Amino acid sequence: MKTLLNRVRWSGRIALLLAAGWSTLAPSAPAHADEPAPKRERRDSDDESSEGSFGMERLFVPRWRLTDGPQVRSAFRDVVKDVVAATVSIQCDGKQSALGGVISPDGWIVTKATPLCGKLTVELADGRKLPATTVAESGEHDLALLKVDATNLPALDLNAANGSPKVGSWLASTGHSKDPVAVGVVSVPPRVIPSQAGVLGVQIDEVEARIVQVFPDTAAEEAGIEPDDLIVQVNGKKVASREKLKEVIASFNPGDEVELVIDRSGEEVKLHATLTGDFPGLPMGRSEFQNNLGGKLSVRRFGFPLAFQHDTVLRPADCGGPVVDLDGHVVGFNIARAGRTESYALPADAVQGVLKELMKEHLMVKKHSPEAEAAEKLEIK
Repeated sequence: MKTLLNRVRWSGRIALLLAAGWSTLAPSAPAHADEPAPKRERRDSDDESSEGSFGMERLFVPRWRLTDGPQVRSAFRDVVKDVVAATVSIQCDGKQSALGGVISPDGWIVTKATPLCGKLTVELADGRKLPATTVAESGEHDLALLKVDATNLPALDLNAANGSPKVGSWLASTGHSKDPVAVGVVSVPPRVIPSQAGVLGVQIDEVEARIVQVFPDTAAEEAGIEPDDLIVQVNGKKVASREKLKEVIASFNPGDEVELVIDRSGEEVKLHATLTGDFPGLPMGRSEFQNNLGGKLSVRRFGFPLAFQHDTVLRPADCGGPVVDLDGHVVGFNIARAGRTESYALPADAVQGVLKELMKEHLMVKKHSPEAEAAEKLEIK
């Protein structure tokens, strides 16, 4: 009964805020930084009832203010209070690349894997900045397990939620602020998110996996691939022909990093390339163009075994952190900004399963390391 009353209380409060926002916001309200205001279309009608709706026609309220404005987000302040304390900012070379969640008081943290690079620093909710180490990664789920040297940290309870949130229910994505970074509603229940083939950005020989041309502004150019290089292996898989190279590269998603073993004039060279999702210079399709109107999207936003979709407008750098329901329970972790109003989150129970496997993998590789000793104490139920 208490849970039901809480849900009614928060739903009522949110509804009142939305009503207040609709009636008081002026037509000149500025557009959200990530979502430009749509152009108003002239509507001509001979219907006499149009005169009565003139006031509503003139009132323009950006959609983001109705579902993600500051007043709406402040309504979730008490909901996210406990989870904010266990939410961290992941910084690469001093710049925020993702959010994450503390899963153990001993400094174990889960976050999105693909944005991680360079010198890793974790900024805790109390303002401390600590160096972090990547312990293990799941390429399939795009998750990374990090470790910082700290104790007695506030940690997330991943067992509180009773399954995945229902379609239409409210969600809040936590950050470092007392208010959530964004709010939205569940759009689609958990499902498989199909993969998309990664792009290297080269022209290859008609028979063998030899590079004929490296196109500018591509993963290949950034990795340092040169014309006449012969690609021998991709992530340990041998590629003896043009077709095999295409097959292996296409098995990875945009945002995935692959290790290339190259024969360059008889000398073996190892390079790392982060695959992209499109080919520079080619025009966007209509759907892709519309999705990009709302701001930047996550590079890795495809190929997840299980994720639920919500309409929260996130920045890619705000992915990796926890998502809570109206009871303040962690129901998932944001994993990608996939469209203008389309974000994906991995269910909390699925993340738990991945963390168990990552921990086992780490213990097998580093049996006597300090991280492994700490990992033995961590129990993810």
